[in-house]
Amino acid sequence: MQYTLKTLAAAAALTIAGVASAQTTTTVGNALPDGTILEGGTGTLSFSSSLITALNVGKVAVTAAGEATVVETLTPRPPFGSTRTGVSATAPITSVVTGAGGSVLTVNTAGGATQTAGILEGVSLGGSLSVTNLSVDLTNQRIYASITGDFRGAAAGEAAPFGSDEITTIDNFHLWNFANISGPTTLQGAGSYSNSITGLTITQSGFNHFVSALRLVDLGVTTLANVTDYGTINSTIAVAVPEPSTYAMAIAGLALVGVAARRARKQA
Repeated sequence: MQYTLKTLAAAAALTIAGVASAQTTTTVGNALPDGTILEGGTGTLSFSSSLITALNVGKVAVTAAGEATVVETLTPRPPFGSTRTGVSATAPITSVVTGAGGSVLTVNTAGGATQTAGILEGVSLGGSLSVTNLSVDLTNQRIYASITGDFRGAAAGEAAPFGSDEITTIDNFHLWNFANISGPTTLQGAGSYSNSITGLTITQSGFNHFVSALRLVDLGVTTLANVTDYGTINSTIAVAVPEPSTYAMAIAGLALVGVAARRARKQA
């Protein structure tokens, strides 16, 4: 059997259309393909101990951005006061992308954290970086984010110029990769689905943007380079059975469609 170029192109188009139709993006409050409702949930990024050490060396403050909340744990270290030993940022889940059989392909959250570094000799010239709106790609084990800061030094992997700021935001930026995921990754009816993503490693471009925005120099760059694991993301997706009124509306909608179809046939 011989295939013409037109036939192959048509087959490719149908394949692409089939793949696209198999994926569904559902925002909070809307129905998933199986008819259940996505209630939302949360995703919590817990910083690794080595990342916290790097933040402590640079005296970097961490605050919440957008809809997220940030919690820090301080441990007494007499006679020096307290040391930050834990940092986590929790953001609400806004949508999920599902595939065949309810498999979760992508989880999206809103908000994040802002890191602010003061001027510290040999460490930082002073700067800030916000990481928000995480999008976790479970298929390719990548994490995308919106990052905001002064990235004029990113191309060269160095601190942004000191003395002025040119703040920009880059959306859908490939920031981290992750090594493992544990827990359910398929939504099969109403319930609460919790999983854990571990082994977050930063991309080279992500590292360069961190260095630029936080204006890291010398010890600051070296300390951040020694961070081989950025932490863990624990997420919980909540799915509920739709309210009876939702079923009633759906049935009413189908009835209206049926009436319209009958009228169209009569008019024809």
